[in-house]
Amino acid sequence: MLVHAYLTRSRHSIFYFRWPLRSAVANEGRRCIRISLQTRCPRRATVIARELAAFGTSLERTGELNTMRHDELRKVVHAAFKAQLAKMLDGVGAGGPMSELALAPLQTSLMLAEGTPEDFRAIALADDPQPFLSRFCASSGLPQSEAEERPERLLREIQMAWRDMLREFGKHHAALNHYDFNSTNVPAPIMEPAPASSALEGISLADAIAEYIAENRRAKSWEFGTFGKKQAALDALIELLGTDTEIGTITKQHARDVKQVVSKLPPNRNKQQATRHLTIREAAALPGIAPMSTVTVNSYISIYQSFFDWAEKNGHTEANPFEGMRVLSNRKDSREQRQAFKPDALQAVYTELTQNTRGLVKKESHKWASLIGMFSGARLNEICQMEAADLQQQDGIWYFNLFESEDDVGNKKFKTAAARRKVPVHNRLIELGLLDYHRDICSRTTSRMFPEYNFEPKAGYGRALGRWFNDVLTPALGIKSKAHVFHGLRHTMVTRLIQAGVEDPVCQSIVGHERKGVTQGTYNREGYTLVQLHQAINKYPVPTA
Repeated sequence: MLVHAYLTRSRHSIFYFRWPLRSAVANEGRRCIRISLQTRCPRRATVIARELAAFGTSLERTGELNTMRHDELRKVVHAAFKAQLAKMLDGVGAGGPMSELALAPLQTSLMLAEGTPEDFRAIALADDPQPFLSRFCASSGLPQSEAEERPERLLREIQMAWRDMLREFGKHHAALNHYDFNSTNVPAPIMEPAPASSALEGISLADAIAEYIAENRRAKSWEFGTFGKKQAALDALIELLGTDTEIGTITKQHARDVKQVVSKLPPNRNKQQATRHLTIREAAALPGIAPMSTVTVNSYISIYQSFFDWAEKNGHTEANPFEGMRVLSNRKDSREQRQAFKPDALQAVYTELTQNTRGLVKKESHKWASLIGMFSGARLNEICQMEAADLQQQDGIWYFNLFESEDDVGNKKFKTAAARRKVPVHNRLIELGLLDYHRDICSRTTSRMFPEYNFEPKAGYGRALGRWFNDVLTPALGIKSKAHVFHGLRHTMVTRLIQAGVEDPVCQSIVGHERKGVTQGTYNREGYTLVQLHQAINKYPVPTA
């Protein structure tokens, strides 16, 4: 392949270097590395590309890009610690319970394993994990490249496996100190597993979850910020039901037990001083701490429902035990979460954004990104991730083209398929000078509409603007409330359009909600014209400054 084959040019004539990844890395969700060379000069771009290509070839030859799949790594780590647990249990079975003196090192190790990765590395491994990781690779059969090339990933898996193995051993050891014939106050209800169907695979819960996560990573079906929440919820499920529990034996009774425990869990239990060192059942039983909201509990149940739907379709289980397990929510609370801005509060925001009377608007991006949110109903990240080229004109109508583009590097994300859409620019944005701001941005070297906002894996591009709007602007204006947040601008757009007589499907098309019903989903797949949407969005009333 010639060097120039690695080069691509954006619509703004900026050269990009594109390097194809080998299959081992591509399996983790990326097929290539794309780097902006920050030059429009073909000769300069060719020189840089030649150097990068040589470096990439060198890396591939030394195998530094050839690492294991995450689910394969977990299976090896799991097998290694399962064997270690079996040895420990066999020793206790032969010699009886351990003395307090003998248990002390294990209890200390568990405290370290339940702590932060930084503490685990600094205290347990004396800040140098390489000797330990090399020995682990040698004993478990992992290639040494895992210790050398991705030590942080391997160390995290070892810490989690070590933690859960010690917890399992602790439960078994504690049971040796008493006989319990008829007790109703036990940490976990004794439940007879349902007989596993001979047609089902005998896959463990942990392995099924690892497979589920790996599949969604490859398919890129989870948006940023979603993965961490799903991982935390699924980790809690493993802790409650057991790593080695066969997924086909999990019943409705297990699901009810999980629901009861999760309903009593405090929020951020791994961060609170009182609960971060407790097991999930201990944290749920701790008195005096408010539990998570019903919305959060239902988000956990929804994650479990989706996982078992997948498991059923893939032949791992015969039914979904979490079907119908959602907690009934308080309708009043749900309405309060969907409140629009009050007119005087919206006017205060609009006045400050357009006149900056209090000097709160420190950047042009604060002003224009917030005004776009107010007059389009677009989501925070949809606005902050926009490129300058996304502001386009068709038949005399300016609109935001909210789709992925060739110029982005894979960081543009949309919540749903319906979120990919065209949103006409409200006339007031044109009157306020949006096109002048756009021309100024296009004259710079950046391709981004708001280059000050950087991408973060969990929060996307919107974190900085959201913090400024919610933690600086609204408090200073004296209007801070649960309703008066950036996302409240979206609710305000929906509310005001409906009040102005805009039909629901048109409103849904503007804000990026899925259009409901057979008529909309089957017979109106093309959606509404830009002219129709432009007429509708301009029914949104302009606050009086």
